[in-house]
Amino acid sequence: MQQREAMDSDCTELLPQVCAVLADPNQAIADDTCLEKLLDWLADLTGQVPGISLLELNPCLSAFLSDMCRSGSAEPSVFAFSLKLAGLLASSEQGFIHLKQQGILTCAFEYQEWAGLSLWQDATVRSGWIHGLWNMLQHWKAMHFLFENGFIKVILHLQLDRSLFVASAANRLLAGILSFPGLSDRLPLIGEGATIDQRGERKVCEDCDSPVYTDGIMEIVQHVEASLTSGNPMHIQRSLNLIASSLAQCPPHVRDTFWQGTVGTLEALKGNDGNSLIQPFLETLHAASRTPLLSSGNPSITTLMEDMLCTLNPKVAIPFAKGVIHMESCPQSLKKKAMVVILQPLGRVGMLADPKQEPSGLLKDCDFPHVAWEEDLTQTSSYVSVLCLSLTSAAELLLESSCEELCVSSVVLSVIAVLKVCQGSSFSSSAGRAVRKLIGCTRVQKCALDTLSSLNKCSGVNRYVGELFSVLLSYLENPDSDPTVFKKALQAALNWLCTCSQSSAAGLFLNQGGKTFIDSCEDHLVLDCRSVVSESLTVTIFIHVPSCSDLFPLLKKRFCDVRWEMRDSSLEFFTQLTLQFKDDASYRGSLSNSGLIDSLMALLTDPESYVRASAISALGQTAHIIGQEEDLSARFLDILAQDTEGFARRAVIKIFSIWLKHPNQDLCKSLEKHLSKVLRLGSNDLDWEVKIHTLELAQILIDQTLEDSGRSSCPYVSVIPAPHVKRAEMTAAFHNLHHHKLFDVLFSGLLDCDRPVARKACTILLYLKGVLTGNTDTSDNTVAFDLQGCRWGQEMVKRCFSAASDSAMHVNIVELLSTLDLEEMKQALDQRSDHLENSPRSLLQDILASSHTPEDNIVDCY
Repeated sequence: MQQREAMDSDCTELLPQVCAVLADPNQAIADDTCLEKLLDWLADLTGQVPGISLLELNPCLSAFLSDMCRSGSAEPSVFAFSLKLAGLLASSEQGFIHLKQQGILTCAFEYQEWAGLSLWQDATVRSGWIHGLWNMLQHWKAMHFLFENGFIKVILHLQLDRSLFVASAANRLLAGILSFPGLSDRLPLIGEGATIDQRGERKVCEDCDSPVYTDGIMEIVQHVEASLTSGNPMHIQRSLNLIASSLAQCPPHVRDTFWQGTVGTLEALKGNDGNSLIQPFLETLHAASRTPLLSSGNPSITTLMEDMLCTLNPKVAIPFAKGVIHMESCPQSLKKKAMVVILQPLGRVGMLADPKQEPSGLLKDCDFPHVAWEEDLTQTSSYVSVLCLSLTSAAELLLESSCEELCVSSVVLSVIAVLKVCQGSSFSSSAGRAVRKLIGCTRVQKCALDTLSSLNKCSGVNRYVGELFSVLLSYLENPDSDPTVFKKALQAALNWLCTCSQSSAAGLFLNQGGKTFIDSCEDHLVLDCRSVVSESLTVTIFIHVPSCSDLFPLLKKRFCDVRWEMRDSSLEFFTQLTLQFKDDASYRGSLSNSGLIDSLMALLTDPESYVRASAISALGQTAHIIGQEEDLSARFLDILAQDTEGFARRAVIKIFSIWLKHPNQDLCKSLEKHLSKVLRLGSNDLDWEVKIHTLELAQILIDQTLEDSGRSSCPYVSVIPAPHVKRAEMTAAFHNLHHHKLFDVLFSGLLDCDRPVARKACTILLYLKGVLTGNTDTSDNTVAFDLQGCRWGQEMVKRCFSAASDSAMHVNIVELLSTLDLEEMKQALDQRSDHLENSPRSLLQDILASSHTPEDNIVDCY
């Protein structure tokens, strides 16, 4: 029964025809991708019902596999598909037994019987053979089948295959075998259940329960050992990949043997950073660190890691160092060296930019040289990459680890120095050519600004806030700043302003002879203080940093920048700044007197639509500050009705939604006056996203209208909804919604040709239907419609009423919502627009159709 539910009747009829087409060599399939899609569908079916049920209810599958195994002229792609399918159907024990009893598994995977037909020479077939075994390897019967038939030798051979896809699949299969659950329990340890003679041949004791497994595993181990010592880079790399993927789960004695072989490859890697084996070797080291090899105190792991940290090219060493730091139970000395590797390039630039800056903390105590990265100083491209790696990695470490341990102060000063160097304002005469080449390097600037932006989350950096804001302001004021660099500088400034805003009031405190003098500096923010002490005077000087109002002249200038990206970024920054400080009285006062509002109003007519949209958002957030709600509403309505670009119109609807959600008394009056027009214009818009935002606005209006509005003089203030709305209140609420033409918006949206719009409208109507159903006191004539007078009425009559009688043309909201099958409509709208084309039935039909088309007419199987 499960199978019949999973596969509909059409598919059940089509599947035998598809199997017949695939088995017929005279009917080639033009598009191989449909075979993978067919396999995916059958895999989904096997996940719903056992493999044996699938085989019993669809005997065509067994017949197809049997025909393919004995075919002498099968297409390689179809033959590979049959191998994968055989493994898939044998992934359950019942399916395995069924196929084995019919001789299908032996026939399919004993490749010697059909290898002479040249099929084995095709990489697609070899890959299909491996994937078939991989699909099957879900139980011990499959494991035994694989070992007893000597397939290990074939898989090991394919691990060295000339095709990278075949070799990768073989490696994954070998790792799956070595990591198979319970394998360790079936294998004796070397020396206990087996011996190795002088010729290197293994002899298994007679009392070993599963010699077939131990023989096969030792065959893998010996193959890996031979590959690691072969001197062939490709063989070594693939064996290292196998070790890295299986080391954590393989049997203990196999792990030990693998590790000894890995250690032996180190000599071939020393002094050769460009060696292709470096990366797989490092991955193997990381894999070993996650095994008992590290926790058992094996010194070779940490020794090798230290060697790699000291000798690798920094472009490789820094990512490796990050992995070392995140190791569980990482020795402190190793962790310290890894941190130095990450911080050293950044610290070096800081010292070159400012010779007075001495190394501190980790860098000061560094007890090993890293010669490799010094050489990169002569190559600009290499050094830029190394410096960016150091910057991004340092930021991550500062957020994850102890700030004191990582010398936050040194990192902050180095980042500031890098930003100054990039501006050409700071570097010593001894700075190398590569360091001078950093001037104007936007890649480094962006990385440094990202790092600086994230430092506000760390403690211990307060004393440098003055220098930090100084360099940020220099970037913001620079007329030649790259737009992306400028945007990141704005984000960093915002982050730090938000952090500084939590500090105490600024001022200069003098404590002398019991008297306190305060030099008030209310327009500035404070981050830290420094004290100077003498016998008679203690002076605590607060460090002043720019306040939000100090940025207004800069923003006003940037609003007029010839580059639209600069104008847009400045507007976005201003909007975020206003959201952060909108409740701050000094900010509101400074903004009102800044002259920025006139600049913002002018940007509503900017030639760039992105800028107009950002200006709308900025003004919308300041409406409650500047008190121009009515003027703004009128301007926004004009934009909604006349702007030719969708970005600005979307921004208008979003702002009205924000106002409706969080209104004040002045906004309530403006909303009441203009809301109906906003809904009408938004629902009639040609841009589907505008219509979606309009429906979201409608949802907010519904939620707040249906709540108990008696607690507020504003009808749209959000309050706790009453558990049961009385009949009179419900009737009034629905009449209020009808007054704003909200039902026109919803029913027009339901019939919209854009599926997301129709789905959103349907969801809201279902909600209203539930409200009406849950309130039985509601009168049937709450809201009535003359469908003939509605622009959506004629279509609604066709859908809901069999005859367009006079009675059908006049309906109330309860009757209309009850007549509409909204649940079925919602289910249909939730489906992908191409669900019919993507269905299994469509796939099977496409396969059948493709078999009758010329080879050059490739069918589009979803």
